[in-house]
Amino acid sequence: MWAERQDPASPQGVSLDAWRRYRAVDGPLQSALLALYVLIAILPALLVLEEYLDPHPAALARHIVHHYDLNAPTADLLRSVLSDTRAHELGSTLFAIAGALFFGLGFGRVLQLVHVRAWRISLPGKQSDHALYAAVLLGVYGLIFLLLLQLNELKGSPWWVSLLLAGGWIAILIGFFVWAPWLLTHKRITRRDLLPGAVVTAVGLVALMVASRFVMQLWVNLYSEDYGGLGVVLAIYFWLGLSSAVIVMAASLAPALAQRRGFAQ
Repeated sequence: MWAERQDPASPQGVSLDAWRRYRAVDGPLQSALLALYVLIAILPALLVLEEYLDPHPAALARHIVHHYDLNAPTADLLRSVLSDTRAHELGSTLFAIAGALFFGLGFGRVLQLVHVRAWRISLPGKQSDHALYAAVLLGVYGLIFLLLLQLNELKGSPWWVSLLLAGGWIAILIGFFVWAPWLLTHKRITRRDLLPGAVVTAVGLVALMVASRFVMQLWVNLYSEDYGGLGVVLAIYFWLGLSSAVIVMAASLAPALAQRRGFAQ
C-alpha cells in the first residue's frame, strides 16, 4: 500500500504516523470530553474568579459583548447565561468547588490518557495520580486568573500591546503543555520530546483566539437566532471543542516528530 511505502522520516510518513496515533487516541471523543470538562468544571470557576476581580456582576459578559461586537439580542442572551449577582457569590463559589471536585479532575485524566495512548507507553494506575490531576487543574485555573487580570487591567490598550501579549501567551502555553504531560506521564516522556507538541498547541490556541475576534460575532449570532440562550452555550462549546481538538492533535503529532528525529540521528 502507498501508506506502507512512505519513509517514516519524510513529511508524509510523519503525517501518517500522527494520524494513526490520533485514531488510537480516539481523538474526536477525547476532544469532546476535554471540552465538556472545561464547560462544566472550568467555566464556572472563571465566572467566580471574575466576580471577585470585578464588582460588577455582568463584567465578563459585557467584555465579551464589546470584544466581539455582538448584536443587541445576542448580547442580552449572553448576559442571561454568564451574568450573576453579588448575592449569589457563595452559591456560585460552592458550585464551582463541587464542579472542580467531581468533574475538574477529569480534565487531567483525559490529558494523561491522550498522551499515554499517543506515545504508546504503559502507565500503572496510582492513587497519587489524583494529586497530579489536581495540580494540572490548578495550573489551568492559574491561566484563567492571568487572562482575567489581563482583561481587567489592560482594557483599551493599543494594538502593539495585544501583539506582545499574544507572544507572551504562546510562551506561557508552551510551558504549561510541556509541564502538564510530563507530570501526568510520571516523567516518562522527556520535556524535549514534548516541546514540539507544546509549540503546536500554543500557536494553535492563540491562533484560535485571534480568529475568534473575526468570526465569533457571526457564529454566536447565528446560533442564538435559532436556539436562543441554548445557542450561546452551544457556540461556546463549539469553540471549546476546537481548542480541545488542537490539544489532542498536537499530542498525537509530538511522538511522530520525536520518532522522525530518532530516524534522522
